[in-house]
Amino acid sequence: MFYFDFPAFFRYNFRAFFKTKGQQHQLSLKRFLFLVLWLPLFIIVELVNRVFLLLDEVFFPRYRKQTIEKPIFIIGNPRSGTTFLERLMFKDKESFTAFTVWELVLAPSITQRKIIWGLGKIGSWIGLPFKTVVQSINKRFKKGKVNKAHPIRVDAVEEDEHIMIHAFSSETLFNLYPYTDDVLPYFYFDRDIPEKKQRQVMAFYKNMLQRHVYAHGGNRTLLSKNPSYSSRIAALSQEFPDARFIKLVRNPFEAVPSMISTMSIGLNIFCDPLEQYAFKDEFIELMKYYYFYPVEFFKDQPDKCTFLRYDDLVSQPDSIIEDLYYWLEIPYSEDFRAKVAEETHAEHFYKSKHSYPLEEIGLSREKIFNEFEEVFSYYEFDQQDFELPEREMNWQSKKWSKVWKKQRARRLQGQSLRTLENGTPV
Repeated sequence: MFYFDFPAFFRYNFRAFFKTKGQQHQLSLKRFLFLVLWLPLFIIVELVNRVFLLLDEVFFPRYRKQTIEKPIFIIGNPRSGTTFLERLMFKDKESFTAFTVWELVLAPSITQRKIIWGLGKIGSWIGLPFKTVVQSINKRFKKGKVNKAHPIRVDAVEEDEHIMIHAFSSETLFNLYPYTDDVLPYFYFDRDIPEKKQRQVMAFYKNMLQRHVYAHGGNRTLLSKNPSYSSRIAALSQEFPDARFIKLVRNPFEAVPSMISTMSIGLNIFCDPLEQYAFKDEFIELMKYYYFYPVEFFKDQPDKCTFLRYDDLVSQPDSIIEDLYYWLEIPYSEDFRAKVAEETHAEHFYKSKHSYPLEEIGLSREKIFNEFEEVFSYYEFDQQDFELPEREMNWQSKKWSKVWKKQRARRLQGQSLRTLENGTPV
C-alpha cells in the first residue's frame, strides 16, 4: 500500500542535477528551474497523499475486500486509437468506471474524492462556479502543445498508469527523467523489470484500483487504457486472471512517426534534449515489441484478447463497439447505442491537429517499411507500393496464426447476421 521506490527517487534526481553532460537531459536553465519547482511540489503532494491514503484505512477499511472482476485493459501501440476507444466506452457510465485526470493527480485516495465530491455538491447549492473553473482549466489545456497530440481534460478519463507516479515506479516518468537504463525498462515490464519489483509495483497498482472501484460504488467494471501495458500483459494476467484485453494496431506509416512526434513534445517540455526527436531508434524498437509481444503471449489463449485495427475502429465505431459488447457479454443499452451513434457522426468531422513531417523527424516511408516488414506482413497493412521480401518471416517460422484476421472475419459475420435479423444495416 505505501510502496514508494525511494532508491529510484534519489538516483533519478541525483543524475538530473549532477550527471547531465552530453545527455538528452542536460541541465539547462529551463531544466534547472523545472526541477527546483517540481521536486518540492512533488514531495509536498506525496506527503499529503500518504496521509489521506492512511485515512482510507481508518474511514473506509472495507475497500480492501473490493474485488476487481473481469477488468478490461485496452492496449496497443501508442497512437493507435486507444484513447478514442476508452473515451467512447466510458460514456457507458452504468457499465464502466475509469480514472479521470483529477483523480489521478489530486485524489488517489477515497477520502480525497469524498471531500472533493462533497465540496462540489456544497458549491452547487450555494452557487460557487466549480464547473466554470473546470471549464477554464480545460480551455488552458486545450491551448497547450500536448493537446494537439493528446487532448487533456480535467474530467476526462486518462491512462491509469499515471497513478504509479505516486509510487515513483512508472514509464510515465521517462519524459521527466529520460534514462534508457533506468526508466526505459518499464516500457518492457514483463521482460525487463525484476520479479520482486514487479510484485511490489503490481501490489500497489491493485491497491489503487481497489480504492478507485470502491469509491465509485464497487459494482462497475474497471476500464483501463494504457498502450504501455502491451508489455505488462503477463503481470496483469497473473494479478487479474479473468481480465480481458483489447489490442489496437495501426499502420506503421502513421503510428510510428506520430508516436515519435508525441514523445518529442513531452521531452521538449521537461528537458532541453540535444536533438528535437531524441531516442528515435529506441522508440522504433519499442513499437516493434508492442506489435508482436501480445501476439506471442495470447497465441494459445485467443479468447482473452481481441485484436482491432485502427482503420476499422474509426470508420465504423458503432459496429466495433457492438461487437465488443457481445464479446465482453455486457448489455448494450439503447441509451449508450445513441451516444455511440452521436460520437460516430462527430468522428466523421474530426480532424487531428497533430502533424508529424517525416523528413523533420528524420524518417522516410522506405525506412519505416524496412524496419517494420514483419508487421506489414503479419497484419496485412497497406504497403503503399512497397514489396515484401520473398523470405519466410519470423512470425511464420514461429507458426503464429493470424488471430486478428480470424477475429475480424467473425465480427463481419456477426454484423451480417444482425443485419439479417434486424432488417436494417448495423
